[in-house]
Amino acid sequence: MTSGTGETLRTRKQRQTREAIHHAALRRVLDEGIDNVTVAEISAEANVSTRTFFNYFPTKEDAVLGLPEEIADDDAIEAFIDRECSSGDLVTDVSHLVRSVFAVTPNGETFERIREAMTRHPQLRRRQLQRVTAIEQRLSRTVAGHLRTDHRFSDGDVDVDDAARVIVMVCSSAMRLAIQNATRNDAEAGSAETAEHAFDQAVELLRKVIRKLQ
Repeated sequence: MTSGTGETLRTRKQRQTREAIHHAALRRVLDEGIDNVTVAEISAEANVSTRTFFNYFPTKEDAVLGLPEEIADDDAIEAFIDRECSSGDLVTDVSHLVRSVFAVTPNGETFERIREAMTRHPQLRRRQLQRVTAIEQRLSRTVAGHLRTDHRFSDGDVDVDDAARVIVMVCSSAMRLAIQNATRNDAEAGSAETAEHAFDQAVELLRKVIRKLQ
């Protein structure tokens, strides 16, 4: 059974559980400090067991940041490899791949609270960088596999692995710009439509910039 948003009942419950743990962790760390909060306390506030906590987040730091246990969406990666959702434009396709594996974009208030937590506790910023780097490395390997089948990269003029890393990093910038734009207006920050529109605008801007530079 699916909801009006297209989610299955199971997917919706998983999302709600993940969000409950994330919000509990973020609130407690902001109120009490990261060293004074335990996984057991976060789990109790979210009304889940510690075992369930670790099904969603590997550490309390990841829970505060909202970073999931899995570092990438295997379904999205497989769809990209199989060209199931190809638009015919590599920048667009990689941008959407990057977005899909970075989980749900937080709304404006949550985004600001996460930034506040990272400012107070530098280990959160380091953890975020570690996880983002791990995701980008995996995506780079996926994109490199795609480039090896692209005749434009068959002449050996550029290193395919390096090219893939550049593409992923550039496309990641579209997602970061979209987050900034979507959270700029507090009145609309929580809107999924606003986030989607901001992302589409960022990708289109990226494509225009690339065309102008050619």
